[in-house]
Amino acid sequence: MSESSAAQILSIAQGEYVLDVLPGLGGALAGLRFRGRDVLRRTPPGATEPLCSAAFPLVPFANRIARGRLRFGTRQVHLARNAPGQAHPLHGQSWRAPWRVESLDARQVILTFEYTSGDWPWPYRTQQVFTLQEHGLEVRLTLENRAHEPMPAGIGWHPYVRRTPMTRLRAEAAGVWLTDEQSLPTTLAPARRILDCSGGERLPETLIDHCYTGWGGQAEIVLPEEQLCVRIEAGEPLRWLHVYAPPGESFLCVEPVSHMPNALNRAEPSAVSGLRVLPPGGTLTGAITLAVSCEPSDLCGA
Repeated sequence: MSESSAAQILSIAQGEYVLDVLPGLGGALAGLRFRGRDVLRRTPPGATEPLCSAAFPLVPFANRIARGRLRFGTRQVHLARNAPGQAHPLHGQSWRAPWRVESLDARQVILTFEYTSGDWPWPYRTQQVFTLQEHGLEVRLTLENRAHEPMPAGIGWHPYVRRTPMTRLRAEAAGVWLTDEQSLPTTLAPARRILDCSGGERLPETLIDHCYTGWGGQAEIVLPEEQLCVRIEAGEPLRWLHVYAPPGESFLCVEPVSHMPNALNRAEPSAVSGLRVLPPGGTLTGAITLAVSCEPSDLCGA
């Protein structure tokens, strides 16, 4: 991907929000501002790596597939690694490809990506609709199976929310997947085992890279030093919440996703793993909203 094509920024504004979109950089966001303040990590000027962006889509699967190998029906699939320093391929193909601008107006951007062939054997079409409302950002993500056979499928969104030393995370979930040394899920444990999000616990200075299951669909990130609260909400099928909070960084990722990591290689039923199977022409759609408050009396119930 050339630097010039990846760097094109589309900006829209509504009320107190300004959104910057990077169609050429995997359909990523360059930033989101509220009252002139960055809510998401700002993408560096001229960035050519989506992992440096403010947010990017996860299609047609989220997180890792162990060693890039999976079996589905009669197919044996081997996916190449696609991220620096990662032993397992991540997040599908769309975040590594330019997206087409379908529509642009003062408050909405619609992007489309069409995958036709490669080591993922099922062609698909995916769309992101970014809409700024007075109350915040709405993201609608749709995946359509364009193969002549069923396709395993998943979607998600990977925002990098700004983080301060006192940042707290609040979210209701039933359980959390413990992981091995390669961050692959092993055992389901009570949600409080890694981070008790139910009471808005302060983030520890240790790595969190875990998927919460039975998520209620609401998450709140509070930055007390800045009197800032970020609310993320998602509906079905985005009922898994992946939290990635590396120590020493100025961001954390609170990712609504439709399935657990490595779901394509899990034996559990769909109700546990989240893996969906789309028939030919079938679609999977999820919606996420992100809203911000900076009033001291309304810091997410703090």
